[in-house]
Formats: sequence, C-alpha cells, structure tokens
Amino acid sequence: MLTLLALLSGSLLSAGNDDWPGWRGNGSGLGSGAPPIEWSETENVRWKTKLPGKGLSSPVVWGELVFVSAAVGTGKVKEGEPAEAGSDRERERGGEGREGGRRGDGERRGEGEGRRGDGEGPPDGGRRGRGPGGPGRGAPIEEQDFVVLALERKSGKVAWQAKLGTHMPHEGTHPDGSYASPTPVTDGERLYVSFGSYGIHALTLDGKVAWSVDLGDMRINNAFGEGSSPVLVGELLILNWDHEGDSFLVGLEKATGKERWRTPRPSGTNWSSPVVIARGGKPQVVVAGTVAIAYDPTTGAELWREGEVPEGRGGGGAIATPVVLEDRIVFATGGRGGGEARAWGLEAGADGPLLWKTRVDGPHVPSPLYCGGKVYMLKQDSGMLSVLDPAAGSVEYGPERLDAVQNVYASLVAAGGHLYVAGRDGTVEVLETGSEPLTVAVNTLPEGIDATPAIAGDELYLRGNEHLYCIAK
Repeated sequence: MLTLLALLSGSLLSAGNDDWPGWRGNGSGLGSGAPPIEWSETENVRWKTKLPGKGLSSPVVWGELVFVSAAVGTGKVKEGEPAEAGSDRERERGGEGREGGRRGDGERRGEGEGRRGDGEGPPDGGRRGRGPGGPGRGAPIEEQDFVVLALERKSGKVAWQAKLGTHMPHEGTHPDGSYASPTPVTDGERLYVSFGSYGIHALTLDGKVAWSVDLGDMRINNAFGEGSSPVLVGELLILNWDHEGDSFLVGLEKATGKERWRTPRPSGTNWSSPVVIARGGKPQVVVAGTVAIAYDPTTGAELWREGEVPEGRGGGGAIATPVVLEDRIVFATGGRGGGEARAWGLEAGADGPLLWKTRVDGPHVPSPLYCGGKVYMLKQDSGMLSVLDPAAGSVEYGPERLDAVQNVYASLVAAGGHLYVAGRDGTVEVLETGSEPLTVAVNTLPEGIDATPAIAGDELYLRGNEHLYCIAK
C-alpha cells in the first residue's frame, strides 16, 4: 500500500523510508521503522524543542529537517471584543486565560496586514457548553502571526523560521482548536503550507516563499475552526474547501500556485482530508462526508459518488479521514447514538463502489488506521478501541477500554507491529497489533497531545501543547 500511494502521488516518489512527507506520512499512518515503545522525560527523548504559539498540525519530516506550522497571538484583540482572557504572548509569560475559542465578525484583514490547518477538525462538537457569543467560546478573537519552522532533525535546533502573514481572524476557533491545524506536505523540493482562510503557501526547503494563494474566507459551522490538510497528486496540490458557504475542491499547480481546476461540492463544513486511491488502475481523489465523492485529480471531474445529501443538512459533518487498503477504502464515523462504517471497492464495476455498510462504534475526531489486515478505530474521542475486519465489515474486537488513555483527538499511527494511541493528557499507550491488541507500554509526558504523531524511520515525533518531542534511542 505504501508503494501504491507513493506512485499515485507521483511527487513523493523520492520519499525515503525515513521521511514522513505529510499528514500521517503518505496518508496511511504507517511508519517503516521501529520507534521506541517506552519513554519518559529522562528516557529515549533525543530532544524536545519549545514551539511558539499554538498548532494542531502534525510534524512533517524530510531528510535532515522537521517542519511544523503554528499560529502565534500578537496580543492585539479584535475591536469590540473583551480583552480579559489575555493574549497568547501573555499566556507564554505565565498569564492566565485560554487559547482558541474566539468567535466574532468583522474585517478579514488586520490593519494593513498581508494574507492569512489525522488534520484535525473540531475536537468535541462544542459539548463544553455555550459562552458569550456562541458554542465553545473561550476567549476573544486575537490577531495571529502565521509561521512555519524547520528544526534540525538530529538536534531539534531551529534551522529557520518564516512568518507567512499576520491577520486578524474573521471568526474564532473551538477552545481546543487552533488557527494552525492543517498539516503541511512536501515533495522534497518545496514545503506546501495551508492556513486555510489565512493563506496557502509554497516554500523552498530553506524557508524562502515561492508563491502564496488566497482562496477566500471559510465560514465554519459554529466557528469551530478549520482543519482539512492538503495532498499532492502528480504536479498538483489539492485542497478541500468545505464550509457553510460555496464549497469546492481545488487543484493548484504546485510549481506556480495557479488554479488548474475548481469543482463545486455540497455545502457544509467538513474537516476530513482528501485521500488518494487507485480505482480501475487510475488515480482518484476521494473526499468523504455525508456523501463520498471521487474526483479525477487531473481535471477535477466527478467520477462517482455514494450516498445522498440529507435535506436541510448539507454534505458536511465529517472529521475523521478514510483509510486506504489494498483493494478498498474504509470510512468510519461515530456519534452519540452509535456510528457507521462503509467500504468502497477500488476495482471499477458497473454496480458501483459500495461493498458494505455496517453499524459500528466509530470515531469522531481520530481517524482509523489500517495495519496487518485489520482496521483499528476509537469510539468517538474516547479510549475505547475496536478492531474491524475490512473484508466482511464485521467487528472482531471491542469496543474495549484501553488501560490508560481516556480521551483522544490525535489519529492512530503504527510502526514495527505496534499501535500508538496518543491521549490528550500526554499519555501514549502502545499496543501490539492483532485481532486482540495487547498493551505493552504506557508512557506519559508532562503536556497534552492533540496533534497526530509522526513516525520517521526509528523516530517518533510527538507535538505537545508546548514542545515538539523526538522519541528515539
């Protein structure tokens, strides 16, 4: 499967076994090496580096560099907003208040400023209750610097840092969210960074901006924040732009940023990222949601769809991203009343792509993982694990509660026959993969983890609330 996805992406052909070029690597969440299964603040931590601001994007690894994006509050609060919650910089100096959760209206730009990312999506559907101004509100809207950093892989030292814009957000995020949620992607020549409404950028690997594109403002359901990560397919960078307004899938020339095609999509917020498949021997890009739709990556033409847009609801609501198997693609979602999993075949056929549909205790935010012939998924955002047989669509195991992890936003990753489940409190439970996963280690760091881990060779990268950790022997 790894080889298939690399061939489909085209631009990732030169990615080595020690690289992790985008969100969940090449989209699978599978690493080729064998990172440590045990660590602590004093054991198997090669380095940890303080990161600026806040971000939920995952680290990206290529060659000797690790890339990460972040949004850093400037301290300037949107006019008419209360300032009692404090700024990101004040919090970094020890002040109180909560990041995220800003919501408001007003101008898209800051005064005279330039242009404004698992993926991961709104964490808990706003179940924290309502504050003044809307669901989940935790602080006023604050101006942000949008930055990307390159760290030396061996030492964690900052090789370079680039500010790609300073903007006053037009709306807020969920309290647990970030203005830097989409994960960058690289082809080894350039790094492509999406801040959604606040700009799409291509940089050389030494930090120089090659081009920037403004696709407009997204209006996100309940102002929970943006999250879909871009993918590379051949010579194009493809982004999903699903929101409460005119939604679309767009293909940009990766060399210039020029728009090659734009295809309308059903209106409604989706945080799910596009995935690349081969169906009938040809590449396709699939965006899952209430309706799953496949597109020709060269033209944007719709190839097939499964499902119907519910009347009055639109086509949105998906956060988790599908997983691609050798002969099918599996998409699972969860909800308070249960969930559903669907599988679509990768072989072209007159009867359509749907293979099976079954009720499961599926995920809300964390995306499932396919490894060793099994699909692993969590129940909503909890530490309840299930194992699905992707051939029949039957649940073989679970949902069973994990030993230590309770709440999860990060998507599942695996390497060396081990499944890594990163909890929001900084606990990472490591399990042996199989029909009945067995916990082999429980590790705890002193800060929470919401971003999906990265695995590059024998190294595990964990983005905590404040630091990026390199876990390696």
